[in-house]
Amino acid sequence: MNKALKNRIINSIELLPYGHDLYLHMARKRLGITYRGVYDSFHEAQQQAISQLANEYDVINQNKGEHLEQELPVLDKRVLDIDYPLLFWLSRLMQPSQRLLELGGSIGQGFYSFENFFSYPDGLQWVIAELPAAVEAGRKIASQKDETRLAFIDSNDMDEEDAADIFMTAGTLQYMDTTIAETVSQLQRLPKHVLVHNLPSHPTEDFWTLQYLEVCEVPYHISSQANLVSDMEKAGYRLVDRWKNPRRIEIPYYLEKTVEHYHGFYFTVNDPK
Repeated sequence: MNKALKNRIINSIELLPYGHDLYLHMARKRLGITYRGVYDSFHEAQQQAISQLANEYDVINQNKGEHLEQELPVLDKRVLDIDYPLLFWLSRLMQPSQRLLELGGSIGQGFYSFENFFSYPDGLQWVIAELPAAVEAGRKIASQKDETRLAFIDSNDMDEEDAADIFMTAGTLQYMDTTIAETVSQLQRLPKHVLVHNLPSHPTEDFWTLQYLEVCEVPYHISSQANLVSDMEKAGYRLVDRWKNPRRIEIPYYLEKTVEHYHGFYFTVNDPK
């Protein structure tokens, strides 16, 4: 089928009642990352997933671990245009002998890439909390590189980790059944600085959907911006900065839930009076 005919078929489908929803559903595999359903909780979404295995997302990390020879050449080249607000704040917040705890971070792409843009201070400790397969692969790479500033822990063990000065998470929180306020409140001490980056959020609505990633389908949280900021204020923080980048999420048959942007936030802990 030639491209012109395909476009005519797609345009015809779009003209039908719920045609755009139908197209999103039919083109699911070709589009790569797609979404389906709207749910009130992580548990409800997980019950409707194609696979209900725990840590289903970790299959992506397992693939990386099995193909490290492909990951290594590009490990320090993973900075996108949308990452510059995060780079800006990190370059100003990092101080000598600080401890940075990153929720997510995979096998260390941020750690290796960001140093191309600014020098890390002396005595920096960067700890990545991840799923088991990423922890294993990340430790292997750090050992090969003789990198002592970077460490990996299981994300389930974060509450046992030493206190951190900076807490950062980028593109991870949406897969977890906890909010950023709940996450930092469970740590041994409130980090002075909290950076949340690349988070899908809606101005007012808070809900779950299912994200299809070709190799797995996982619960995916769309955060309410209003709730997120309010919850962090209740946890003892104030909002310093926020940023956004265009990235659209459309859910078939729930287009009123469409997300237009992913957001970033910088919070700092309120000084005790």
